[in-house]
Amino acid sequence: MGSLSNLLLLGSALLIFISFLFFLLFLTQAMYKKPAFLSRSLWKYWRDSVEREEDDHWKYLLQKAGYPLKWGKAEWVAIQCFCGLAVFTLLSMGRLAFGVESISFLVICLVSCVGFFIPLFILKWWANYREDMLSVDIARFTNRFIALLENNVPTYSAMVKAARPTRQLKHYIPTLPEWNKDKIAALERLKRELGVEDAIILVSNMRTLEQMPVSLSTNTMLRLESSVDNRRLFRHRKKIKSLGMAYSLTVYPAFYIGLIVAMFPWYKVLGEILHKYLI
Repeated sequence: MGSLSNLLLLGSALLIFISFLFFLLFLTQAMYKKPAFLSRSLWKYWRDSVEREEDDHWKYLLQKAGYPLKWGKAEWVAIQCFCGLAVFTLLSMGRLAFGVESISFLVICLVSCVGFFIPLFILKWWANYREDMLSVDIARFTNRFIALLENNVPTYSAMVKAARPTRQLKHYIPTLPEWNKDKIAALERLKRELGVEDAIILVSNMRTLEQMPVSLSTNTMLRLESSVDNRRLFRHRKKIKSLGMAYSLTVYPAFYIGLIVAMFPWYKVLGEILHKYLI
């Protein structure tokens, strides 16, 4: 009967944790429009405290990730604190339910720290995944864009047609009224919304196209294609190198520890034999 009540208590705690998580997601999503559940002054104080100083690392990370859920630094730090506190509360309730000896306080603190950093790990993973996806899109866009320009297709029509087979880039192409109103501003908005370094190269070359004759535009786009391909190869080599380092740090120590554990009985037997016959 006691074990059943403990399981019910732990299940209730888990349900409360999931409910609060979804509540916070909904709350932070609604804060940009109408903060009905949280004091406006309290949220303004939190945002001002977190974003008081300019943080280039967070700015670059959020730009590369495309500002998922339209969250800024304040929202991501808030969800980090909530996840860490929620994991700490959940494990503390489990410790009280199953006894003090069931979970040590050090384990609770370590797991809570992991829970605190999980949103940041997810954000970094999405930023890297989005950068790789946009890199492939920009390379595909460049190849088609060059072919369309060589066939004397107008620049905006070539841009729209070249972006159709892409996965993400096609959603950021400026509309025709924006392009006709101000081409430079439309390209700057495209660069800002993409947020990756390949977009800077792409927009810079496309701005150059607007200021040179058509006969020279193909050479400019060919240089752009070469630059994008070189950056993709560089990131690919860097990823392979980081995977090799991670493999070395995880597999090799485990292999040597397993080898030592497997060889210890043989070492013990050999020591007993040497001690018996040589001493």
